[in-house]
Amino acid sequence: MLSRWLRWLVVTPVVLFVFGAILLSCSGGSSGGGPLPTKSPGFELQSITISTGAPPSPTFTPTATASRGQKTPTPTSTPKKPTPTLTPRPAATSTTIEPGSVPTGGTVAFNAIGTFTKKTATKFIDITAGPFTLWTSSNNAVLQAPLSGPMGGVYTTNLAGCACILASSGGVSSQFVGVGVYVDVDTCPLCAPLPPTPTATATSTPAPGEKPAASSTPAVSTRSAGVLMWTFDPGSELRGRIAVGSDGSIFFITRDGVLHGLDSTGKEIMHRDADGSSPAVLPDGTVVAMGSASALAAIGPDGAPLWNLEIGNSAGPLAVTDHTIYASTGADLESINTTGSLNWRVNLGPVTSAAATSDGVVVGTSRGAVTALASDGAVIWTFQPDGGFSGSVAYSDDVVYAGSASGGVYAIDMRTGSPIWHVNSNRAVTTGPVVAPSGAIFAGADSTYGVTADGQVHWTDSSLKPGEAGLTVLGYDGMFEAATDDMGAVLTGDGSYVWTARSFGKITTAASSPSGMLYVGTSTGRIFAVR
Repeated sequence: MLSRWLRWLVVTPVVLFVFGAILLSCSGGSSGGGPLPTKSPGFELQSITISTGAPPSPTFTPTATASRGQKTPTPTSTPKKPTPTLTPRPAATSTTIEPGSVPTGGTVAFNAIGTFTKKTATKFIDITAGPFTLWTSSNNAVLQAPLSGPMGGVYTTNLAGCACILASSGGVSSQFVGVGVYVDVDTCPLCAPLPPTPTATATSTPAPGEKPAASSTPAVSTRSAGVLMWTFDPGSELRGRIAVGSDGSIFFITRDGVLHGLDSTGKEIMHRDADGSSPAVLPDGTVVAMGSASALAAIGPDGAPLWNLEIGNSAGPLAVTDHTIYASTGADLESINTTGSLNWRVNLGPVTSAAATSDGVVVGTSRGAVTALASDGAVIWTFQPDGGFSGSVAYSDDVVYAGSASGGVYAIDMRTGSPIWHVNSNRAVTTGPVVAPSGAIFAGADSTYGVTADGQVHWTDSSLKPGEAGLTVLGYDGMFEAATDDMGAVLTGDGSYVWTARSFGKITTAASSPSGMLYVGTSTGRIFAVR
């Protein structure tokens, strides 16, 4: 009898422990592997205020002290440390940097304080050097935008003149601040107002320690404002280009062999193994990328695999239409039907750039020729730029634009292959040419060049040295340039700066969506979405 009671005393706690563990796992406990309890909503960024000077230091609420002659009560528990509070300075609307007050090449500090709210609670947080804060300048030749990281808010003076600065994060922007560098700011033109706020609600910047939330795609804007909408960190460097869908979704491949897809709000919608360097998006939303080193794969908009085709070793698609995919495999250019069958293969040499035309494709080969092919693979014409092809090829309104290794841009008649005009540059074209919807042409060599549709050099900018990410046309009369020294700049067709920034770090690729959103990829792998 005693042994029976002993057995129950041993078995009962074990049964209760197992039953409790099962309940804990079903309820989402940390040891069960189920979903964790949903966190309560955190503080959300409502506004940003720019003030002059370095960020203000937080103040601490003093601990109450006993009066003279009064005994200090013995605490029953360890007292809490005083909570630091931050009160922002008055917002700056304009400021003048007097001649002699700061030498040319000197620094001028500004700070950005974010107002965060949670229900009825409000707190002020310094986001001056935050990883999700983008600082811009409208005139980099006058006031150079800050570097990323701890240099946030620290601008560098250059030539005398006027500039407008802005800080943004999570779809929220500060007020514009006009700055007169060695001139009276009252003589400067007023800073242009921001475009209308998007109809979709933008999510805000996280408070320190919180995960950044995504924001919605803005409506089409006639002009970029330099407002950071959201960021995404895949945890690995990017391999190649960012591909953009018609709905604003983006796709890219990272060095750990993953194809990532994000919707227009920055939410990850695709995560699968991939090879190659760059994917492409068909007009119907189908994503094509190298599923292995030699096989091209198609994935439907819903993430379902559609087909897999062996094409040979390739970096991935170069250009696509609604019915054809073009890819380079060694010295061959291949045309693949969007249903997953090979149309044709033509030996042209290593293809470095391609652009789909109204009935085929035009390609450029490394230090070689520019070749136009019909949709059936027949060579229409071949053109040899002076010194060989360099940079990229572009197509617009039956005209092909191509760069030259000996310098300059060619405009070539798509029907005949005859040059229409040629403009010179002092060195080889390394980025571009690209063509804006307005017809403005941009190219990068020793300087950045703006060329008119009739072949006249409209302007040059020697302060912008093209970087490896090149030029990206925006959805209006403008383009984004990833320049050296971690510089990103948006310019219009007449060469005017819209904004410049150095808060991205080293830019490796960039792309834009039909709605006007700019996507910037960096050497760390982080993606910035800017409108």
